[in-house]
Amino acid sequence: MKKRKCERFLIPGTTLYYGKKAGKFFSFRQKYSEDYYPVINISRGGAKFLCNERLRAGIELMVKLNIPGIQETPEIIASVRWISKNPEQSYKYQTGIAFNSYGTGKNENPLSLLAFMKDMEELGAIENQNKKSQIR
Repeated sequence: MKKRKCERFLIPGTTLYYGKKAGKFFSFRQKYSEDYYPVINISRGGAKFLCNERLRAGIELMVKLNIPGIQETPEIIASVRWISKNPEQSYKYQTGIAFNSYGTGKNENPLSLLAFMKDMEELGAIENQNKKSQIR
């Protein structure tokens, strides 16, 4: 089994919405889902979120993240890796997505997004550390 290269973290209240790739290209007028879906965890390499639509593994998405306290809503090119039934009743499915690589090539996420995700990783680590401190 392939191990993750990036540590998963949680920033409470983070949500996302997504648009499916139509044809070979993402359109500039990407049609996003109307609903925001809760993000269970996230990393520089991908995310796990809840949704009501059974997405197909392998399809490409354009994802927008909404992070509490952060004005920027980055767009991220990703692909669905797996789908499973959600054991809770709030949403039907848990979905895992992998973000496309970062770089300057076609279908790559911009390097500025990688820097943003590193900052969010640090914020998530602080949130997780604060949560652990409150439990003690």
